[in-house]
Amino acid sequence: MSWEHIAAKKKASLIYLIPTQWRLNASDIPSTSRLRDFGQYICGFLDRHELEITNSPSKKILANVRSREWTVVDVTSAFCHRAAIAHQLTNCLSEICFEAAEQQAKVLDEYILRTGQTVGPLHGLPVSLKDRFNIERLESACGYVSWLGEKKEAQSEGVLVKNLRRMGAVFFVKTNVPMSMLMGETNNNIIGSTINPYNRNLSAGGASGGEGALLALKGSPLGWGSDIGNILVIDIEQLPGLPVAGSVIGPMAADLPTLELAMKTILETSPWQDDCDVIEMPWREDKIQGVRNRASRHGERDGKLVFAVMGCDGNVQLHPPVQRAIKLVTKALLEQGYEVIKWEPPLHNEAVQILFQILGCTAGKEVRNAIDASGEPPVHQLQTWYDNENVEPSSSAEFWSLCHERDKYRSHYNGYWTSTREKTESKRQVDGVIMPVAPTAAVEEGLFTYYSIFSLIYLRLGGPLAKRYKAYSGIINLLDYTSGSFPVTFADRSLDFEQPGYVAMNSTDRAVWHTYQKDLFDGAPVGLQVMGKRLEEEKVLGLMEAATSALKDYRGIVPNELPDSASTARQG
Repeated sequence: MSWEHIAAKKKASLIYLIPTQWRLNASDIPSTSRLRDFGQYICGFLDRHELEITNSPSKKILANVRSREWTVVDVTSAFCHRAAIAHQLTNCLSEICFEAAEQQAKVLDEYILRTGQTVGPLHGLPVSLKDRFNIERLESACGYVSWLGEKKEAQSEGVLVKNLRRMGAVFFVKTNVPMSMLMGETNNNIIGSTINPYNRNLSAGGASGGEGALLALKGSPLGWGSDIGNILVIDIEQLPGLPVAGSVIGPMAADLPTLELAMKTILETSPWQDDCDVIEMPWREDKIQGVRNRASRHGERDGKLVFAVMGCDGNVQLHPPVQRAIKLVTKALLEQGYEVIKWEPPLHNEAVQILFQILGCTAGKEVRNAIDASGEPPVHQLQTWYDNENVEPSSSAEFWSLCHERDKYRSHYNGYWTSTREKTESKRQVDGVIMPVAPTAAVEEGLFTYYSIFSLIYLRLGGPLAKRYKAYSGIINLLDYTSGSFPVTFADRSLDFEQPGYVAMNSTDRAVWHTYQKDLFDGAPVGLQVMGKRLEEEKVLGLMEAATSALKDYRGIVPNELPDSASTARQG
């Protein structure tokens, strides 16, 4: 059987698993020229009760299930319906298990009726998972045709999946990932490309692009993704035994209380008892409360947190919408009385090259083997790398030399962070750093190849870097720091003009800059991230809470340039 037949059969099976009454006709999907944003459009396919359920945050869903105002069957059906529509609009799913979800929902409803109790803190909450997580009786192709055909058994499930199920979570879908899970956009030969639901001309990003698109359309209240390089993800089967820069997992949701709930509940299961790779670190309530105690009170200018803001990493400049987001957050923080200084650390660019050389130490052999096993071609984002076979894996000496360079950089960076107490009026170290996730709000299909393992392998062949740039997010992984991303605004063609006075810093900067077109990007979501130090997850959640609260209270107009005082000290 050809790879084309296998892939087509799998893609068609997802539509078959959607109930007939939920399936869309081609005429139900307007052309991109007529409709860019699916955010409100999807609501037209749902009834009032389904909208009430799927528009609710996780805590309300759980409370209504506990009080029996909503049944788990109703909640599950509503999210299955919305996820089914979301998939037909954006190509965001890789696996569908609606029937199994309905059966589990019935069991959970029967339990609460019989006992008056819930099975756990997530009783009846639908949870979506990125395709890399194994679930019994589902496949985990991870973008490879050759990995189709093997339904996973119960013993292959990881600790996260098992513990989520014990706590009452209902699994109903898995979400699309790119071939290899090593790209900043989501595309493979099975499902195809996942598009951005806010702007269909753009990519949904990656490697958790399917999960992101589903959550954006409120097709799931809580998802779980995984990460290395912030949007690059490496499955353990692809880099077996890698002793550094391993992949990590984390919750994804549209609201901060859901993220806090997810982290608290999963840590309460003591996953380190079942997985030797998990650090024994229970939830530390004092850490997040410590941030909240120093946060600005509503309507006051009494914030006592210290933020730093990075507006440019010295190598690639930000697109106009991202520049505006940085200015917006800075002004909002200052208005709350927080101290804000510029973040000018050791250069990120060369350090991130070290990270991706470490990750590319096998020259992509495992990825090539998985592609070749079915005879499928690589997706076009991987074509240049695939066509160049003459790259040898790094030697052990080269590998450990890279690790040594990484450790030296980490020490240098920590020294810079410590030194910030000498730059602040309060004489306190910076609590967290506001910085871009990427220099762009989003990208067109095929253009987010900036820094990937494959671009570094290609560089070893003497190929051009072109539009490959990942230093804004990859630095988090090199440092083994903590970060959380949060939404800020949307690209707006009436505000985010191309800048005629632009001067390129280098060829990479020029290539990235010229991908921006104000009309093309109009409506794309723009987010930033908060970076904290190693193992500061609770603190980063608190800092995200402070930043998003400041944005909600902010009523000012963002100027073209930040005031001088904004870069050095607290105002008011």
